[in-house]
Amino acid sequence: MRDFLRSPVARLWVPVLAPAAGLAYLDRGTDSGDLVYFVHKGQQLLSGGWADTFADPRLQSGPLQLAFFGAVQNLAALALLIQGGVAALLLYVLGRVGISDRARLAIGLVAVGAGLNHIAFVYGHPAEAIVPLLWVLAGVWAREGRVLSAGALVGLSAGFELWGALGVVVLLLAPSVTRGLAGASVQAAVVSAMLAPFALAGTLRMFDHEWRATSGTLVGLVVGPGAHFGWPLRLAQASLAIGAGAVVAFTLRRSVHALWLVPLSVVLARLLLDPVSFGWYWLEVEVLVLIGAGLVLSDLPTRFPASRLGRALGPQH
Repeated sequence: MRDFLRSPVARLWVPVLAPAAGLAYLDRGTDSGDLVYFVHKGQQLLSGGWADTFADPRLQSGPLQLAFFGAVQNLAALALLIQGGVAALLLYVLGRVGISDRARLAIGLVAVGAGLNHIAFVYGHPAEAIVPLLWVLAGVWAREGRVLSAGALVGLSAGFELWGALGVVVLLLAPSVTRGLAGASVQAAVVSAMLAPFALAGTLRMFDHEWRATSGTLVGLVVGPGAHFGWPLRLAQASLAIGAGAVVAFTLRRSVHALWLVPLSVVLARLLLDPVSFGWYWLEVEVLVLIGAGLVLSDLPTRFPASRLGRALGPQH
C-alpha cells in the first residue's frame, strides 16, 4: 500500500481523474449540444448505409470521432469517456513534453476546475481539446525524429475534425525540412485514406457546405454579417493559419516552447479568420496555454531553486 501511495497513479492520475469522473457523473443528464446529432451520424457510419454518412453538407465532423460516438451511443458513458479521456490525454502529453509530476498535477487540477473537460462534453465538441493535444504530441515525435509517426498522428487528428490537418505545421519541428515533408506526405495519405471510401462508394458533400459570417467576427466586420463563406475561403484561411505557424516554427524550433506556441499560432490565426464564433472554439486556446503554463511551472525549480514555489514544484523525494 505504501508503494502504491507513492506511485504516480496515486500522486498524479487519481487526484485528477477522480474529480473529472465526478463531473462526468453530474453531467450525465445534461443537454450535450451537437453530440446527439453526431451520435446519430455515427450510428449511420457503423451501419450498412455508411457510404452516405457525409451526404449532409452540414456534417463537418471527422469519421474517427463519429465512429467513436456511434460505437458508444450512451450519453452517460460518453460523458465519462470524454471527460476522463481529455484529462488523461492532457496529463500524458504534459509528461511527454517533459513537465514534472507536480506541475502536471497542478495543471491537471486547474484544467478540471476551469471546465476544460466539462465544456468538451456539454457542447459535444471534444475535438476542440483533443486535436491541439495531438498536435503537441506530434511535435514531440517530430523533434525526436519520428516524423512518419508524427505525420500519421496529425492525419488521425483530422479524423476528429478536418481542421486537424492544419497541424501539419508542427512537422517543421523535425530535425530537417526534408524529413518534415516526409511526415507531411504520410499525413496527406492518412487523411485521404479516411475520406476516399465515402467519395468513391457514396456521397461526400461536406465540402459543399457554406457558412454565414456572423457579427462579432473579423470576417463579419469586413464583409458584413450573413455573407457566404465556403470552402475556397476555408482553404485561404487554412493557408494563412499554416503560414503563421510556420513563421513561429522556424523562429523557435530550438526551443521546447515551440511545442505549444506553434499550434497556438495556428489556432489563433484560424479563430481570428473564422466566419463564425462559438464558445467551444476557445478550448483550443485553453488547452495549449495550459501546456505552456506547465512548462513555465516545471522550469521554476531550476530558475528559482531557493524559492518556496520552486521547492514545491521540484522533484518529489
